[in-house]
Amino acid sequence: MAAALLDHSLPLEERDDIKFAEPWEARVFAIVLKLSSDGHFTWGEWVDFFSKEVAAVDGELAAGCQSGPPRTYYQQWLEALEKLLVAKGFVTPNQLPRRK
Repeated sequence: MAAALLDHSLPLEERDDIKFAEPWEARVFAIVLKLSSDGHFTWGEWVDFFSKEVAAVDGELAAGCQSGPPRTYYQQWLEALEKLLVAKGFVTPNQLPRRK
């Protein structure tokens, strides 16, 4: 997965190492893959948004300003998707709570 993120390719091959703790994690993962493969955004755009979420969490941890437990990998994945959908005009920030 990390290699796919670095080279901006869409990870469509069969993977045995992807694990989901909750059903929603698998759903948000699939939504990102489907939207990208359908051309709603490029995989490179996704990587940019997701990388910013990861960097934000890393920055919060390094600065010691994290309130509560750190966001999990798939929480970061979901937050990046929400920001990307807003940036692309698919939803507004006010619509996100109703769409979840």
